[in-house]
Amino acid sequence: MRESGKDLRLGRGQNNWLGFKGREDIGNGTHVTFNLQTRFDPVTGEAERASTFWQGETTVGFDNPDIGTFRFGRAMTPLWEEKWPFDPWYDSALMGSLANYNGDFDSDGLDPHGDFSNYCRVSSATFYSSPVMAGFQLHASMETEMPDGADSRSAGLSLNYGNGPLAAMLAVERNHLSDEIVYVAGSYNIDQWTALAAYSHTDFSTQSAVNKGMSNKRSIMLAGIYALGMDKIRFGYGRIRENGDYKYTAGYNMGLSKRTNIYLDVYREYLAYDDDHINGIAVGMNHSF
Repeated sequence: MRESGKDLRLGRGQNNWLGFKGREDIGNGTHVTFNLQTRFDPVTGEAERASTFWQGETTVGFDNPDIGTFRFGRAMTPLWEEKWPFDPWYDSALMGSLANYNGDFDSDGLDPHGDFSNYCRVSSATFYSSPVMAGFQLHASMETEMPDGADSRSAGLSLNYGNGPLAAMLAVERNHLSDEIVYVAGSYNIDQWTALAAYSHTDFSTQSAVNKGMSNKRSIMLAGIYALGMDKIRFGYGRIRENGDYKYTAGYNMGLSKRTNIYLDVYREYLAYDDDHINGIAVGMNHSF
């Protein structure tokens, strides 16, 4: 990748993880589940966050087709777990991604380790996903143990809809500082075209460097995907109303197989906090197994 003001460098173009998960049938349609995920930097081989080896998820639970799925432990909040399909770059927050304009929210607020390892996740919590009913599914999380320094328990709720060409989502969440976000997004598919849009409104309980002195933040994202067989053209625009940050991005994703693709992204972003424009280009490869 290459960005204005920086040297050519090698970096991760997507969030990378290695995981172990499984289900055991215990009868009557009920399964016991577990999920362990570690996140890592493929350039150096190091853990993504030094403070948390199992950065991605550590849960055990059970599922049943009549009552839904329960998980216990550490995982993404419903907001973060469900909103990634509405960013053509899968909410990665890297290079071309529009994640910073797609309902970006600090689900922790405290950052006790100084590495934002809990930015998208909550620990010591219960997670629930309902069965799908007429295209609707409910996801919820509630923290069991409130950490030191917290003003409130972390809690989140997401209602998702998917039926045919239409998908939509409405989510609300509160973090340890009592910051709150409301997020709404939708997508619609017509033949080779998929249009995506998202809007979020965050109210901050305190002003800090993390939220750049804002008492509230409203963001909007408009994006699209054009499919050419296994290939995709993706593009989008995001803006934060309060400080004027914005980003234009476009890319081409060439599918070599169902597991492997190469990509080219170009983007331009303005960051009001630094009063700086960033132009970037990135070429890379993704592989999943």
